[in-house]
Amino acid sequence: MLLVVAVLLLWEHFADGSSKNISGHTVLFDRGAVNVYFSPRGGAEDAIVDAIDDAHKTLDIAIYTFTSRSISQAVVRAHDRGVEVRIVMDDDQARDRYSKYRYLKRRGIPIVLYTGDGIMHNKFAVIDTQTVITGSFNWTASAEEYNYENLLIIDSPEVARIYEDYFTEMWNKFR
Repeated sequence: MLLVVAVLLLWEHFADGSSKNISGHTVLFDRGAVNVYFSPRGGAEDAIVDAIDDAHKTLDIAIYTFTSRSISQAVVRAHDRGVEVRIVMDDDQARDRYSKYRYLKRRGIPIVLYTGDGIMHNKFAVIDTQTVITGSFNWTASAEEYNYENLLIIDSPEVARIYEDYFTEMWNKFR
């Protein structure tokens, strides 16, 4: 519901077709906030890195394509400072030569690969069961520099619990 309200508010405000830059704006709610980013070059990659750098206890990531050096380094930093990190990735994308799968695995980060029919096309992270990072934004340099993507960072324990349950279901099923 929170996400629907955020999208409707943004649509209503910017539906006139103007090209206003709304990256980095925050929509406040009674019980949370949504930070909105767009690419190319809208700060989405930096926002992901900052959010991961703020993680204290847990970081669960379900990601389709992961080639971003800066985001993978932030994940390793979180792991090295004691944050419990778990990642679910799509098998085909994880095997790509530019994927950060091998880099993260070598650093001891638990990763489960989805190998079933179809693809694991999610692009989200849950931080400390408080914050959700989600949207069409692939964790790649191309997404930040060239692609037209969106990213929401949702500060809401209610939304985070829903995503956390979904992540845990995938984690347990794909192991």
